Amino acid sequence: MTSVSRSAMGIVFLIGASAFLPPALWARHKEDPVELEAKIGREKNPVKKAKLEVRLGALELQQAIGAYDDHQTHQGAKLLQQFSGTMEGSWGVLEGSGRNAVAKPQGFMELEIALREDARKLTDLRQRVEYFSRGPVDGTLKKLSQLHAKVLLALFPGAKPPAATNPEKTNMQAGVPAGKTERP
Repeated sequence: MTSVSRSAMGIVFLIGASAFLPPALWARHKEDPVELEAKIGREKNPVKKAKLEVRLGALELQQAIGAYDDHQTHQGAKLLQQFSGTMEGSWGVLEGSGRNAVAKPQGFMELEIALREDARKLTDLRQRVEYFSRGPVDGTLKKLSQLHAKVLLALFPGAKPPAATNPEKTNMQAGVPAGKTERP
């Protein structure tokens, strides 16, 4: 046998053997909010603590979106409030650490990326939620926008502050084609 056929047989053997592994070994460990809160309480490193809070915030947002999708608007509103508090807590840890975000952006960059992704998820959620239940979603979007502006200014101190977004009226919702501006 040649070395090529041996390696091909080895690959086929590994693929076949993996079919007999339990699916639990294939899946990633599903994070538990209680477990993450315990890790956050034990963590001393502010960057690691902030990253854990970002992960916890992602879980809380996922739960809030699920609650809204199940038409449990009061539960969703509570979870959104908890989510925004967690994200503000992550910013508070990074801000209180005294780290220079320009020189050492670890933690700040993760928070900035998470805030952008979370804002997109909330904007999508806003489109699915009925009009009279949008208040908590709009409030959370506004808080996230303000927090995102703070993080961006920490990362880029000489930059112009980002413009505040108004979730209630965008060009897309006003029926204005992309690239055009609305006339007063």
